[in-house]
Amino acid sequence: MSAVCAALAADPVLASHYADFRSKTEAALDPALVALVRQAVAAVHGMEPAPDESALDEGTRLCLAYARRMPFEHTAITDAEAAGLVAHLGEPGYVAFSVVTALADAECRAAQVGLPELAGA
Repeated sequence: MSAVCAALAADPVLASHYADFRSKTEAALDPALVALVRQAVAAVHGMEPAPDESALDEGTRLCLAYARRMPFEHTAITDAEAAGLVAHLGEPGYVAFSVVTALADAECRAAQVGLPELAGA
């Protein structure tokens, strides 16, 4: 359970909505890509090792490079970089990818500050 889900446990309706939103967003992408994106974002935060990219195709490597930039360099991402992901994932896939990456970042940040403890304060 992510730190965000744990923090929301006190509000079962909100927790259910968050879990449903996260699940539906992740379902729009290949589960392997979701896992790699979550791992890449966690690595940026120093919480996991970076994923091994040696056997990945160019499109997946592009996705991971983009995901690694989202937490701290999102304003430097160019339209051309975004267009590359749209070409690889399609527009709906790009939107789902962006949400998955943002949620991964938020969940890492929540885990780092002990959000479940803060939610109970």
